[in-house]
Amino acid sequence: MQSLATRTVRGVFWTSSPFLLQFVTTFLFYGLLPTEQMGQFEGALMIVMFLALLCDLGLGSALIQDRDTGDEHFAAAFWLCLALGGVTTTAVVLLVSTVAELVSPEDADGFGPILRGLVLLVPFAAVSGLFRARLQRDLRWRAMAVAEIGSSVIHAGTALSLLATGHGITSAVYSAVAREAALLLALAWTARWLPTPRFGFDALRRILAFGLNLTGSRCLNYLNSNLARVVIGWSLGMEALGFYSFAYRLTLMPLVRISTIITRVFFPTFSAISHDNDLLRRVYLRSVQAVALTYWPALAALAVLAEPVVLLAGPTMGPAVWPVRLLALATIIKAVGASVGSVFLAKGKASWALYWSAFSLLVLIPALYWGGLFGIEGVCAVLAATGALFLVLSQYLANRLMGIGFATYSAVLWRPALVALLTGAVTLTALPMLPATPVMACVVGTAVAAVAGLAGLRWIAWNDVRGMWHSARGSSADASAMSPLSKG
Repeated sequence: MQSLATRTVRGVFWTSSPFLLQFVTTFLFYGLLPTEQMGQFEGALMIVMFLALLCDLGLGSALIQDRDTGDEHFAAAFWLCLALGGVTTTAVVLLVSTVAELVSPEDADGFGPILRGLVLLVPFAAVSGLFRARLQRDLRWRAMAVAEIGSSVIHAGTALSLLATGHGITSAVYSAVAREAALLLALAWTARWLPTPRFGFDALRRILAFGLNLTGSRCLNYLNSNLARVVIGWSLGMEALGFYSFAYRLTLMPLVRISTIITRVFFPTFSAISHDNDLLRRVYLRSVQAVALTYWPALAALAVLAEPVVLLAGPTMGPAVWPVRLLALATIIKAVGASVGSVFLAKGKASWALYWSAFSLLVLIPALYWGGLFGIEGVCAVLAATGALFLVLSQYLANRLMGIGFATYSAVLWRPALVALLTGAVTLTALPMLPATPVMACVVGTAVAAVAGLAGLRWIAWNDVRGMWHSARGSSADASAMSPLSKG
């Protein structure tokens, strides 16, 4: 059998592979559609995904955490989530005019059709997590990635065809719905499971308590993640929301995707070894180090190259440059705390995740209100500052559960920090010499950053990289590679 290290590293690779295609599609939308319309789309999407989160009820994660559940528990969860998704969608369609007046009073007629179209994805999203949970329980990352990649291809193809035929903002709306429908079908096919037409209350009762705690935590986390959008949309308008959302999709959205990927991969992994604190510590520290080595240098380069990258989407996107830089800093801080939630859940502490999310929301509400007085840049600066505070506090709680000291935790991060500093410094030095056109500046700047990053990895963290490579290959070095402190 493949080692735990091998399956975990490969799982992160496979489940993150569809993201690049989604990234390119986002650039297309922002480059071809008006920023204000994209702001309305982002606002409607925020509402719809929150509703999908509520209808999911966290039951997929509950079925992963409780390894003794079976088909009857999955079937009960499926029918409940499907019913909630259908009722929610119907309610929003009937009340869409009222919701549009509340959310976007300055252009309710434009916002309403976007929300009415997007809400159709809720029933698909409400139940797809259950099929994904069956794949996660068996650590079948490649099968899950096949489903994700297929749905991303459908999303991109639908978006391109609708854009080419002049459908405007509805191309973003209906391609998003097509992606969710395709994802559900693909997950059902790869999971090789369909629910029986039976609904057992006893089966549902077993998993509901964990799921409700987790749903509360997820909802609060979702509000935390999107509170800045609410502040900007209401106080600065939909165009400002469009600029912020573009910067968010370049920086924090990848982190949200990474966090989702890490939770999907590490939660089942951590749950499988939660009884063995020594092994859990080694796997956790290695995961933190891997995330930092992978993303810190890239984020440092993005902060430096923010202007040409933003202008790739068009000359009107200039106001997003500083938000990209500030959010890149916030993402660097938040990235290494992405797997803390997986530790809480694996240890059966869903209530901790709920309390932590509530605390974060209480801090963010006044802080973001104050930051909004200084425009988009003020909001982004607040996100970076609070990110540092939250990292220290949440890491303290996770360290208590695993028995890790801060000195041990910090020891796995100093090499990634040096690689990121080297990458950023070299790219900044080359910045004045880059070509004037955004495309060529991005190409040359990315090449410089890649060379600097690879050189930093070779000089500073080569043994760590080799250990991860051995883990990915499943070689005999797995055992030693599992310890992030075993090699310099």
